[in-house]
Amino acid sequence: MVKRFWKLYRSVILCVAICIAVLACSAGYTVGVVGMNNVIAQIDVNIGSIEAYLEKNQNATELLTEEFKEDYSAKTRTIAMLLSQDSSFITDDRTLEELRVTVNADMISISDHEGNVIASTDPSGAGNSIREEFRSHLTDDVYTDVLFLLDSDTPTIVAASSLDGGNGLVQITFSADSVVSLLQDADWANIASDMPLYSSGTTAILETDTLKYISCTNTDLIGKTTDYDKEQLQRNKGKFNVKDADGKTEMVHYQTSGDYIILATVPYSDIYHMRNVVVGWIVVGGAVILAVTCLALRMQLLRQDTKNKKK
Repeated sequence: MVKRFWKLYRSVILCVAICIAVLACSAGYTVGVVGMNNVIAQIDVNIGSIEAYLEKNQNATELLTEEFKEDYSAKTRTIAMLLSQDSSFITDDRTLEELRVTVNADMISISDHEGNVIASTDPSGAGNSIREEFRSHLTDDVYTDVLFLLDSDTPTIVAASSLDGGNGLVQITFSADSVVSLLQDADWANIASDMPLYSSGTTAILETDTLKYISCTNTDLIGKTTDYDKEQLQRNKGKFNVKDADGKTEMVHYQTSGDYIILATVPYSDIYHMRNVVVGWIVVGGAVILAVTCLALRMQLLRQDTKNKKK
């Protein structure tokens, strides 16, 4: 019975099976491509949003820095004018201290035309030299400049202005704690946390030089250095695959923006989740159709046999 059934209807069964396989493969490929494109499109949207934020933040930082520079320049130039008008202030420690308090500075130092500090509100400052960046302007008639030294352990702002028509400089050191606080965006670490990707994907911002996380949907990674090879992130934009701690393959899609790298990671299990569901349903549905087809053909065969026996 089985051999006869297979001999009679194998072409029909094979055609149905092939159609189901082709349908499953076509649907899997189509849904897979659409799923991948949707993921990349979402990543590009997230990267674009973060890049716009970084650009906005950079512009705001530049404006604030310029405002601070003008403020400290004005304070330093005012002190230089007062000292130039009355040179006795230079040797009067009390007056210098009052001037320091007036401009809320950490230290005021006065140099001669050779750059040697001849008076200072800090006793340890006398006998030293002013900063190297200012030494080439010791004899300038009019000169004022401000240095932002924010990367050190104790961030400071140092300003200098010409004294008495080119006969030295007044150098004023300010604490930069408040400046650093204002220049930092309070929500910096939370930028990426508002842009999750699927169930276990991440969006992150890395420093280009150190590859440290400065923002990430996984807040536990902030401040840590990524495990990615720096050579994998050399191009302006690209993607590569990595394996996570559980051995699952992830796609890493990144883009460089100034001093930062914006990247997103998405496990392929998330990317192809819908494809797998669709293919699964087609295979199950196809198996049911194939089974129903076989039963229908078998019933037809039995009916034919019954008719033949009656004859």
